[in-house]
Amino acid sequence: MKKLIPALALLTLCTAVWFPPSSASAVPKMDVKVAVGVGSTTIVPRYPSINLYEGDDPVNPGDYIGTVGGRNGQSFFNWGMQIGARVTFDNKVFFEMDAGFSRFYFDYGPQIRTFALADEENPAAVDLLFGKRVRMNQMEIPLLAGYRPYANPYFKIFVYGGWISTFNLRGYVESDDNRKALRFKPKDIPGYPLAIYLAGLRIGTQFDLGPLNFDFSYTIGMNSLTATDFRTNTHVFKFFLGWLF
Repeated sequence: MKKLIPALALLTLCTAVWFPPSSASAVPKMDVKVAVGVGSTTIVPRYPSINLYEGDDPVNPGDYIGTVGGRNGQSFFNWGMQIGARVTFDNKVFFEMDAGFSRFYFDYGPQIRTFALADEENPAAVDLLFGKRVRMNQMEIPLLAGYRPYANPYFKIFVYGGWISTFNLRGYVESDDNRKALRFKPKDIPGYPLAIYLAGLRIGTQFDLGPLNFDFSYTIGMNSLTATDFRTNTHVFKFFLGWLF
């Protein structure tokens, strides 16, 4: 037993020398972030082309009026808030996961109305929405990974990319002074039903200035915004201002 104690002490000393303590830079650093932001959502529906004529007679439709359809993109305001965690390894590579609420707006304009009526949607429901602004509430879950190319004690730069899962939750139609004149599910919009799930690829950059975090990003939609025969592309720009804990 007396010989065993010195042997264990020697083994412990050798182990301590062979496996030196990890440096502080190798310890992952986690920042919890709360942020609010604004941006723009550009919606680009790929409508099929439809020729319009005067009158409703399919045999003698009357004079040609014009053609509707094609790609007619429009940009609308969006805003949101989120909370998340960013973990940086060895002060270089980082991973981030967030969860947040967002909202974007669009107009139920003449083109949507034309295609809704062409699909034999309820004319009363279409006329109720025509000319109104629609807002859609969403839940976002970004999964991001990136690299920190520069850092000093006061300022840090991050670049990143990742996958964004977005879920359309509930829509509202604004009418006059009533912000909730009509409430509906995403797929209930006549002629323009929205998909429940949207996948997106996001690239962006972040800047840390002390406890402040500035986040600029661009997201391109990977599937159609609308649950229709035609595809609707989305391009989303966002700027978030966050606080790090």
